[in-house]
Amino acid sequence: MQQQLTLFDDPTLLPPNLKASRSGTFVDNMSLPIHRWFRYSAGFAAMWVEEILLDWGIQQGQVVLDPFVGSGTVPLVCDSMGINSLGVEAHPIVARICKTKLLWDTEPVRVRQFARDVLQRTKGVNSDISNYPQLIHKSFDPESLIFLDRLKSAWIALSDESAESELVWLALTSILRSTSKAGTAQWQYILPKKTKKKVLNPLLAFEQQIDIILSDLRWMQSKAERSYAKIIFGDARTFADTIPQ
Repeated sequence: MQQQLTLFDDPTLLPPNLKASRSGTFVDNMSLPIHRWFRYSAGFAAMWVEEILLDWGIQQGQVVLDPFVGSGTVPLVCDSMGINSLGVEAHPIVARICKTKLLWDTEPVRVRQFARDVLQRTKGVNSDISNYPQLIHKSFDPESLIFLDRLKSAWIALSDESAESELVWLALTSILRSTSKAGTAQWQYILPKKTKKKVLNPLLAFEQQIDIILSDLRWMQSKAERSYAKIIFGDARTFADTIPQ
């Protein structure tokens, strides 16, 4: 049997002062590899998930079901422990984010090259931001919106449904928050009338996010061989007949 590996076997990766009372929040996950690729306010702590699975004595060969899998906290923890998992998510964007995070076995060099190709292609893109909704214009400075639009157009032109394409899509998606000047309320509701003090340059944010993804890919690949997760896009109330026996 493959040795059971946990996401938290490296003490240097643990968030400081992690407490059980924060098990229902995603905040500590933003210090953890892969989990931190996208801030998901409805998520909960990965360490809490691991503690529960260890408590239950879940082992390889068993399957952990999460009918509301969200951005993938449970399957990622299961992957780090070598445990099979099945997740269901009804929101198309959230399901896509979850599936993309589980592409952690992708070769980092392929991701880096695809990101470079996207950046190179932005140089030949003529951006037109006039058709964006007013809320978008209120949420981004014109210069930032123009570059983000170029990134999007370049990605669309190069997208080929490969793992590296999806990982770069997630990098682009994840920087929308940090490059927006709009404030946010609880659960990340946009407050366009309030502005943030710190807004990242889109190019810098994109390059930093790619570097984070590359680092996390290498880290996870040193801990586990492959993903053991299956994610179903759909309504958990109606998918029962499709569960593998």
